[in-house]
This record gives sequence, C-alpha cells and structure tokens, in this order.
Amino acid sequence: MIMEKTSWEILSEILKKEVESSNYSLLHISISLGIDKTTLDRYLSADFSGPEIYVKNHLAKLKSYLNIEEDLYKLYKEGVKEVYNEPEIEKKPKERKYEGYLVPVLLLLISILVFVVSLNLFFKVFNAPILKLRALDEYIMIDNKKVREVELDVGVYNVSGPGILETIDKQLKRILMDNYQVVIKWEK
Repeated sequence: MIMEKTSWEILSEILKKEVESSNYSLLHISISLGIDKTTLDRYLSADFSGPEIYVKNHLAKLKSYLNIEEDLYKLYKEGVKEVYNEPEIEKKPKERKYEGYLVPVLLLLISILVFVVSLNLFFKVFNAPILKLRALDEYIMIDNKKVREVELDVGVYNVSGPGILETIDKQLKRILMDNYQVVIKWEK
C-alpha cells in the first residue's frame, strides 16, 4: 500500500534539500536567521506544530535566505488542514444588512415630513391677511365699495360703518364708529 506524502512532508523535503545544497550547517542557518536550532530540526522532520505566526515568519526567513521558489506557506497551510482536518471554508460574500440603515432612513423621512409641514405653515402665515374686517350690520363701505367681509394688507383704508377687526393672531376688536380710517403698516 503506497501512502501519499502529506504537505508537511513535502515541505520538510524541500527544506532538507535546500539546506543540504546551501553548504551551511543547521547551526549557522539557525544563528543567521534567529530561529532556534531545535525548531529547525523539527521543521526538517516534518513537524510544523506551533503558533502559526511563528511558523509563517520562520518559513518566510528560510525562503528568502535559501532562495526557495516554492510557496512554503501554502504548503504549510495545506498541511495544517490535513493534520487538523480543518474543512475548507468557502468565503461567502457578506450579505448586506439593512438594520443599520433603518434609523438614518427614519430620521430622514421624519425630517422631510417636518420640513413639508413647516413649509406649509410658513405659506399659510405668509399668505394670511394682516387684518380681516367684518360688517356688524349687513355691510360696510371700504373705499366706496360695499362689502360684508374683507381681508386687509398693508395700506390705508377709509371705512364707513361699524365692524369687527380680526388680527392675524385671531384677536378681535369691535369698532362702533360710522366713519374711520384703518392704517396698516410695518414698523421696526
């Protein structure tokens, strides 16, 4: 029965071959790269157990120092899967979660609603007359015109007949004179 070599065994063979062809002793390589000699012995006997960050660093140093072309880290990772039976995890694209957008969208909608309502109120006030004048009797005369009710803006008006003045803030004032003048103007 022929057993196939593991990735760590292949990695170990590559390192052995390169160390032998380099004409450097294992001690010399250990001192030059700052890797413990017993760790190098373990790597040459296909034992790459230990923290991945150290093994990765050591393999990168060995690859550079010995001018190795093979991807040592890839072989190491494949060996980790073989030794520890780690299943290949397929990276799925992240699903977009819209829960994080709910609050900003709701705030935006509320802001738009408040803006529309305030704009509506602004135009109601802007277009509202400053004063309304209503007749107490059947009609009153304003600038020689008979009216029952009239909206007044800035200006001077000659009025004949009793009436009720209603201001923009809904205050009422009763005027019982027969002839009077209503003056509406803006002041600072």
